[in-house]
Amino acid sequence: MEFQVKHVGGIENCFVSLPFDLIQALESTRRPAPLPPLLTLELRSPSANRHWTVAWSGAASSSPSIEVAQQFAECISLPDHISVQVRAVSNVVNATLVTIEPHSEDDWEVLELNAEQAEASILKQVRIVNEGMRFPLWLHGGAVITFLVVSTSPKRAVGCIQQRYSILLWYIVNLCGLFGIALIL
Repeated sequence: MEFQVKHVGGIENCFVSLPFDLIQALESTRRPAPLPPLLTLELRSPSANRHWTVAWSGAASSSPSIEVAQQFAECISLPDHISVQVRAVSNVVNATLVTIEPHSEDDWEVLELNAEQAEASILKQVRIVNEGMRFPLWLHGGAVITFLVVSTSPKRAVGCIQQRYSILLWYIVNLCGLFGIALIL
């Protein structure tokens, strides 16, 4: 089945919302077991010869399209209105260490003022990562920090940040400022 991707404003997380037809199709492949609370999906565009790995946490879209937060779609270069084929990914490894850094100098400054809130928000907003991926993190007051995934452990194409682990958000400061951040899971 092919579905169209739709960028949506107002969504403040890196999870996709799926149309009801797709949810039903995914459920039928999992019977009798229910769908997991977090499902990793591969969106593949045969015409663009590209693919994107995203996470679904149970939200239904308000349209017949796969809905994605506009800022997240821009970070992962997922075009608006592109047609994609969808498949569930079952062999995603749980990440034990994810090293991220703010994408720009402005992002560093916002993080410096909001480190505790960023730490508290990460697992609520993003769960599937891969090296080189950029993702937005929404903070109170409309502030958004864009992060770059520098590395993951174990080294895999895609890793899952698990909720059962605690997060330690640390950064190194010297006279020139911040250098790096790690999520130790």
